[in-house]
Amino acid sequence: MNSKSKGNLVETHASAYLLREGYRVLARNYAYRGGELDIVAKQGETIVFVEVKSVWKTGEGNPAARVNVQKQRKIWQTACHFLHTHREEAPRGFDQPCRFDVLTARMYQTPVQFAHIKNAFEATQVIPQC
Repeated sequence: MNSKSKGNLVETHASAYLLREGYRVLARNYAYRGGELDIVAKQGETIVFVEVKSVWKTGEGNPAARVNVQKQRKIWQTACHFLHTHREEAPRGFDQPCRFDVLTARMYQTPVQFAHIKNAFEATQVIPQC
């Protein structure tokens, strides 16, 4: 299985997990200027930008550690574009409550095991404004 196929499979499992947890999935693989949002979801009035990371075998380490500051900046920039252009989902634009989560998946376990890190990083730590 190639990396694109693996990514799609992980995001399908992640989307199903979020739905079971009461989220509404708004978009998957939303791209803008070299950045990508794996999943955009809504929990109540909060837009949740979810970065999905996975491990496929034991000993691969902590996948959440791969969401470094550079990756966080790309996520934030892409999230700004999403908020600006998707007024149906985010009618308040930049005043819309939002957060950045990381969802890790251990794909070698059955069923797939998730760790959901809510509010994994603050936007103000990365870029103060859009």
